[in-house]
Amino acid sequence: MGALQPGHLILILVIVLIVFGPGKMSSIGADVGKALRDFRKASEGPNDAGALAPVPVTRPCGSCSTANAIDAKFCTSCGARLTNPMIG
Repeated sequence: MGALQPGHLILILVIVLIVFGPGKMSSIGADVGKALRDFRKASEGPNDAGALAPVPVTRPCGSCSTANAIDAKFCTSCGARLTNPMIG
């Protein structure tokens, strides 16, 4: 008892073939493929038009406005202590 075995899948395929017929199987396959492609596109997230603004990797110095690395503690230009933007 557990997951579907190959014999189960063959039985399901035979039943679907009997119910829908061989002519309809190709359109069912195409519809399932299209549905999977649409689902994959939707689950990838927003495209470029709806993308969020990029997260800054630098922050300016309060004294001289020089751009510094986001994790820097002191300004690379003037040496002033950089404040943590989360704390203030």
